[in-house]
Amino acid sequence: MAERTILVCDICGRPAVQTVGLKVGRRNLQKDYCEIHLQELTAGARAPRPGRRKGVVVAASPAKRRGRPRKQVEAAPKRRGRPRKTKTAGGSRSGSSGSGPT
Repeated sequence: MAERTILVCDICGRPAVQTVGLKVGRRNLQKDYCEIHLQELTAGARAPRPGRRKGVVVAASPAKRRGRPRKQVEAAPKRRGRPRKTKTAGGSRSGSSGSGPT
């Protein structure tokens, strides 16, 4: 045995011709309309223009960036790996006193 679902108009209760989706704020809603109420709804309607409306400016915050965050520049950047060799006070590489052969 088959069952049949009949949609009725949400305003008057007559059989519905079409279901209309509405977006109010962030909510998506649906209403079923009969032929009369559907004509009333679409009487002053117009088709939207493609693209963004003129005069609408999206305020872009300079603080928010997309992608990877930038490196922070410090006074002394941290080095990775083995520390650099430091020069000795005598300035000589060999273990001698620094004066030539005597």
